[in-house]
Amino acid sequence: MMNVERLPSGYRFLPRDNVLIVDYLINKILNQPISTNTVKEIVFYDFDADQLPIGRFSAYCKPNEAYFFTYVKQERTTKSGHWESSGPDKPIMHDNKIVGFKRLFVFYSGEERSNWIMHEYRVNPGLISANAPNIALKRKIDRYVICKIQLKEDTEKTNKRKRLRLRLI
Repeated sequence: MMNVERLPSGYRFLPRDNVLIVDYLINKILNQPISTNTVKEIVFYDFDADQLPIGRFSAYCKPNEAYFFTYVKQERTTKSGHWESSGPDKPIMHDNKIVGFKRLFVFYSGEERSNWIMHEYRVNPGLISANAPNIALKRKIDRYVICKIQLKEDTEKTNKRKRLRLRLI
């Protein structure tokens, strides 16, 4: 069972993209201490989106959201679905350097698109010198990521609520 850290009342774990890369992912790759245990390590692709243990994170994340460390697979497949890329890599900047990249994925159960999305964060491999002798470190940088998982509300339900609120005003 995952041991989830509880943040003080009123606080949420809402890190900026560059903080996820610099303070969490790079430190995890380098086996350095991380200031909190709110990002858990799992074998992410062993789970379909609706099987991920997101409920355990309600103490400190937004509802229906969680963060995980994992190794990325070339094919992002699960038991009964797959994560499909929904756009190009977006660079993440820190101190005027590209420290990493973020890519959006959508979960498909069979051929059906779901409301589950994933933001995959990875370190810029260019931060490590091409001449660096540590091959294990290079491999870890190429394969180790943070996945931010979110269940997005059905837009039809969201639009109905907005129309209802407008009528009430």
